[in-house]
Amino acid sequence: MKHFQKSMGSSIAALIGILLIQSAASRAASIIDFETTPSGGIPTDDASLANPYSIDGGGTVQFFFDTNRNNIFDSGDVFPVFEAAGQDGTDGFENNQLVINDVARTGFGNELGKFFLRQPGSLNPAPAPFLIRYDTIQAIRAFSGEIWDIDGATSLGTEQWRVDVLNSSNSVLATITSPLGVNASASSLDALPWVFSFTNLPDGVQKIRLTFIGSKTTGLGLAFNNFSPTFAVAAVPEPASLVLLGLGLASVAGDAVRRRKRAC
Repeated sequence: MKHFQKSMGSSIAALIGILLIQSAASRAASIIDFETTPSGGIPTDDASLANPYSIDGGGTVQFFFDTNRNNIFDSGDVFPVFEAAGQDGTDGFENNQLVINDVARTGFGNELGKFFLRQPGSLNPAPAPFLIRYDTIQAIRAFSGEIWDIDGATSLGTEQWRVDVLNSSNSVLATITSPLGVNASASSLDALPWVFSFTNLPDGVQKIRLTFIGSKTTGLGLAFNNFSPTFAVAAVPEPASLVLLGLGLASVAGDAVRRRKRAC
């Protein structure tokens, strides 16, 4: 009898754990790939992104360049703009493999998509820090994003970015630094993405700050894409999951009874 209770208890715990994990995963925030505007429309090339995006579970994220470097959005700060992939009059980055602007290296076109974000205006000088600000009661535990084309040139200098996670007091909770771009090759991420990610973040996350720390002063810019604003959610099974839990427990109990009868 004790063996039966232990076996059934372990099976019930396993089923509950699986359902809780599936429930939490189903509530995870989706990727903001900038293929649509915050209102769900198709972006216009070079148009300003002034409105925040909604995130799953409630709340928003706002993107802006912090021109006065005080880590808040205020007068003088500027919004990023949508940049359409492909050659046009205003560009986000140069593909030195194909000698064309705003086109990913071979095999990465789908990841770049049709639109990404860049700083407004020309590529000179280095852009102000790029901030992503959360307005949500959710606890931010993890997120990821992409910075494209972190390359360099012997005559111009290097490219490199630092990503900081800030709380409401602008204290740094976590940080990561990109590879150093020294030339226009694939190894220096020419026309390729650098994917940054954070997990298991502490309480209090409010902002993400991307700061240029390379040596270049001309011919550079920020190309930002595919932001995943993942946050922690309460792992509460949905009604359909509760039905599955009941069926699973009934199956476990039935199997256990049949095993006992055979043993007798």
